[in-house]
Amino acid sequence: MNVFNDINAYFLNSLEPANDYDNSFYIRRMEKHKQFADPDKVFSGPHKRDFFEIGVLERSTKSIKIGGQTLKEMKNSLAIISPFQVIDYDEIPPNDDKGYILYFNPHIFNTLNQSYGLQNEFPFFKIHTMPLYQLKDNDFKEILSLSEELYRESRAKKHHSKEIVRSLLLLLLFKVKRFTRDNNGMVTLNRFETIMSKFEQAILSSNHHFLSVAEYASQMNISPIYLTECTKKAAGKSAQKIIIDYKILYAKTLLHQMDKSVAEIAYELDFNEVANFNQFFKRNVGITASQFRKSRK
Repeated sequence: MNVFNDINAYFLNSLEPANDYDNSFYIRRMEKHKQFADPDKVFSGPHKRDFFEIGVLERSTKSIKIGGQTLKEMKNSLAIISPFQVIDYDEIPPNDDKGYILYFNPHIFNTLNQSYGLQNEFPFFKIHTMPLYQLKDNDFKEILSLSEELYRESRAKKHHSKEIVRSLLLLLLFKVKRFTRDNNGMVTLNRFETIMSKFEQAILSSNHHFLSVAEYASQMNISPIYLTECTKKAAGKSAQKIIIDYKILYAKTLLHQMDKSVAEIAYELDFNEVANFNQFFKRNVGITASQFRKSRK
């Protein structure tokens, strides 16, 4: 399956050029009667992207499948999509939607420049579930206003534009975090997806310490067997594999930090031996932690 990391080349952007800030940010406006080019099959079929997305939806009638969920008609809502979720456009985007779509890479930020750090700070970004939020009118207006300002600034091409976009985007993310605290206003499709989302939030809230399936299940007042049943139905993966996915994501973030040795990273991730960490990393990534670090230099 294709994984796209070029925000500027992504088909939805093709008819509306703007400053992409070294391929780290793009915002497009959905408008009635807005014309879009027919998406290439390579983009419209099931695929993944290596960047984040937030849909600020005044009105949406799209039928887009994100992972195991389908984005249906929504109003005054947020659709939040993380890297490596499978996306499938069943049809050309309709031209009667209204709102904004923001795409960005973590490297637009100075500090939260890796996916795990961003997801840890903003736990509404999850790997395996697509949070949908129906906001109160006043809350949505604040997010919409920031989106409009981001749109204008990204096309202004003035001095310090990137710094202003970075600041506005960070402000928007913290506003979303405030308005969606404790899953307030979350739109879910079934019980399994609700459990899945809460499980991912528990992982992201565990301060970089990864617990066992039983410990997370205990926090959620459910049995480990039921937790795994829910994750398999919602994401097609066991609860243990979900934990591993996040542990690998965090390991990759640490390996980008050249001030820490592989041994220090192994111990931080609760491995007693570097060899065990390398074996774990290679089993899940295909190369050792040391090889991964070398490839990123």
